Amino acid sequence: MAIAAIVSSLAGFVHSIPRAAQPLPPRVLIHATLFASWLTLFLVQTLLVAVGRVTLHRRLGILSALIATTMILSAPALALSAARRGTLPGDPLVFLLVILLDVAFFGVFLGAALYFRRQSERHKRFMLLATTSLLPPGISRWPIAAAHPVVIPLAMLAFIAAAPVYDFLSRRPMSRVSLWGGGALLVSIPLRFAVGQSAIWHRVAHWLIR
Repeated sequence: MAIAAIVSSLAGFVHSIPRAAQPLPPRVLIHATLFASWLTLFLVQTLLVAVGRVTLHRRLGILSALIATTMILSAPALALSAARRGTLPGDPLVFLLVILLDVAFFGVFLGAALYFRRQSERHKRFMLLATTSLLPPGISRWPIAAAHPVVIPLAMLAFIAAAPVYDFLSRRPMSRVSLWGGGALLVSIPLRFAVGQSAIWHRVAHWLIR
């Protein structure tokens, strides 16, 4: 799942890299570095547990928490700036809501993962949900998603369904964390676009970016 998250993000953002000679703004570079660092650490952390290096995994958890906290604090300002400049995909105001809720879900799932850090089954599933909640911006930049927006919820469904399907195939009880947390994340996706197109949200968004 960590590898799939990295590939899906690269597949989207590689198409949004400016072709012009003008360098990316520092704030964008910092955001990209934090995001890439999180995905890389997520992969490293899963591998450490797989090979039994739990002590090192826990030590790196401190770094992961620091990176995640910086992402949560910096992402909203970056999203507002991008919406103000009109550089977000599609309707910038709708996409602004998508990003803000991505950050909110990421923060909630991460907080739950840290709270249950000594309960491995809950911890790893909350961490997977936290990482999954960051994927919509990358998925929405897939070339096929631009032409067929339905690809976004379908791709998210694949990520969210992975853990319950694994439970089913391994004949174990399905985790309530995966079912309820994943369900909430999945349901939020069409709601974001519905609310994002409303006049009320547009008034709120215009107030936020002014």
